[in-house]
Amino acid sequence: MKTLDNRVARATELVIQVFIFMLLKIVAIITFSPIFVIPAALVSLASALCAHVFIKVQLSVKRELSNSKAPVLAHFGAAVSGIVSVRAFGAQGAFKAEAYRRIDRFTSVSVTFSNVTRWLNMRINMIALFFATGLATYLTYVSDLSASNTGFSLTMATAFSSVITQAIRVYNEFEMSGNGQVSSSQSYLLIEQEPKSTPEGVPPAYWPASGHLEVEKLSARYSEDGPKVLRDVSFEVVAGERVGIVGRTGSGKSTLTLALLRCILTEGNVRFDGLLTEKINLDALRSSITIIPQVPELLSGTLRQNLDPFSEHDDAVLNDALRSAGLFNLQTEDNQSRITLDTQVAGGGANLSVGQRQILALARAIVRRSKLLILDEATSAIDYETDSIIQTSLRTELGKDVTLLTVAHRLQTIMDSDKIMVLEAGQIVEFGKPRELLQKENGLLRSLVDESRDRDKLYTMAMGASSS
Repeated sequence: MKTLDNRVARATELVIQVFIFMLLKIVAIITFSPIFVIPAALVSLASALCAHVFIKVQLSVKRELSNSKAPVLAHFGAAVSGIVSVRAFGAQGAFKAEAYRRIDRFTSVSVTFSNVTRWLNMRINMIALFFATGLATYLTYVSDLSASNTGFSLTMATAFSSVITQAIRVYNEFEMSGNGQVSSSQSYLLIEQEPKSTPEGVPPAYWPASGHLEVEKLSARYSEDGPKVLRDVSFEVVAGERVGIVGRTGSGKSTLTLALLRCILTEGNVRFDGLLTEKINLDALRSSITIIPQVPELLSGTLRQNLDPFSEHDDAVLNDALRSAGLFNLQTEDNQSRITLDTQVAGGGANLSVGQRQILALARAIVRRSKLLILDEATSAIDYETDSIIQTSLRTELGKDVTLLTVAHRLQTIMDSDKIMVLEAGQIVEFGKPRELLQKENGLLRSLVDESRDRDKLYTMAMGASSS
């Protein structure tokens, strides 16, 4: 955007200015020597042909120059950041050899880039030389102009030859700015847009009254021509149930959460508290569902502003949410770095650890009181003891009509859930109570539990959850 606002505007101004200046030079010469209309046209044509070749070649060479420069800088940065490891393994020679190879390639392209400019300058100077020499010969031996007019015409001819080179350079800068920035901005403007809100998509004021979720033959893909990542997924979650979602890497766990929020292309029917989500405006749907990703983002400001950006709750509610999320279990009263509601949060939560960010995201979810809460590896950066405290707090703090979907690789997180959903290759292979799934001889959940080092503890948790 800075290039569009400054560089392109400046290049446009220079193009107009230089071409008007060059046109005035030609008019001044022709006014005193009309016979030079034809030579001036020939000079302009020859210069245009040279400029056409120069611009075509320079665009390709400059693109290659950028491609060859990036590896040099990347290699230099890697060497500087890993200088200790390089010296420890005695790899200085290999790094030097690789640096020389990349520098040689960049240098060869740079020489070619300079030679292209020299090629243009030589031809434009030759064209200008013939034009100025011809005009000088004509004005000296043939024309009867006065000395002052003759000198003025020769001055204009000399200036015209220098303006040609400047005009080509300015036009080249203008075209590169247009190709590189304007076309890129245009590609961003032409991307596919999500459906806009309509009056028909506004849900009733009471919605959602519960967290009842029904999914029927849900399929999802990341692009229109891409393969289906989810295939005919169907399940039902009663309001207030806690459902754990497990599966191996790439089984479609995170994809399922994105499909429920309509962040990707979906097929099938999803009913949230009795309403089809495809008929609800996206802003209403997503504001009614809270999802906590594995690496949550925070806004720059105080912790209070992150938990309650619209100042809808008092400090007591916010502190209770932080306590329920387990934040106060990680710090003591006399800790000087204790996190409070007035603690400043850097952009993206850069001054906090990933575990602290996940806890704050959990607290924000508790404050929002959504009827459907999705945890997508939301406690992966937290130790097991704190994770247990958080799971216990979620059961007590959330209402009985709040549905909780927990995606986790850590089986201890979801083993005491009401139901467990096991995904494999984008399909549900098992769905039911933990105790029932563990009784299957060749069940996938049972195989995952048997491979764990905490096998006995997981069985105990599953039996205790089923009995309760």
